[in-house]
Amino acid sequence: MVSELLKPPPLMSAKRVLCVQPHPDDMECAAGGTIALLAARGATVVYVTVTDGSWGAFEPVDPEELAETRRREQVEACRVLGVEEIAWLDFPDGQVPPGSGHVLCRHLVRLIRSYRPDCVMTVDPWTPYEAHPDHYNTGLAVAAAVLFSGLAAAHREEGLEPHGPEMVAFAVTARPNTWVAVDEVWERRTRALEAHRSQFSTPVGEVQKTLLRLQAEELARRGRAAGKLQEGVMLAEAFKVLSPLHLHCNWEAHKC
Repeated sequence: MVSELLKPPPLMSAKRVLCVQPHPDDMECAAGGTIALLAARGATVVYVTVTDGSWGAFEPVDPEELAETRRREQVEACRVLGVEEIAWLDFPDGQVPPGSGHVLCRHLVRLIRSYRPDCVMTVDPWTPYEAHPDHYNTGLAVAAAVLFSGLAAAHREEGLEPHGPEMVAFAVTARPNTWVAVDEVWERRTRALEAHRSQFSTPVGEVQKTLLRLQAEELARRGRAAGKLQEGVMLAEAFKVLSPLHLHCNWEAHKC
């Protein structure tokens, strides 16, 4: 009975998906193949980019120019994947407010109630050793917003009807419960990544592309071993998919 109540919702059944990423390119790195598959199956996919990406360079650059470049690159990457719309919150890079902080959470509740997704996708804030505050602060704010968006008394100042998403899908997770085979869309995923030329046309970017490929191969191996992927699947992305029921006073959620 308990295991059925806590069964993760089926990610690939989602028809409306809101992808909340800390920086331009985070969703392509974490879930570009899955996003391409969802869009190809007819799902409406919308991006929310929390920061302006103005710190995303190793060499000296003008932050405002870099932010504009990364915005253009994100638009191109979304075109490749089939993403229909992008919302920009434009928090300064590296300065996403902590955790479920009122400012970011309020923005996200408004967006969830506006777009009314059945799935919200973001990065896992509980990934061990994640050192970037934009990542864990965004993930925590998304988790809180998924809870609050369905509560009629919460954030009434937004003037929108409550909407509770069916699921939240955490990418870049150390505890996946859902694997998605992405062999058939890997080339498209790669083109979307390469649209971020400021990030992936550099020596560091080339190393990162290689790492992402190796990680996809390892995730496929683990998914096959867990009986979650068919034999022959060579590339995969993985997620911790949870319902709002998992996200409040539920000490068993980590096992789901």
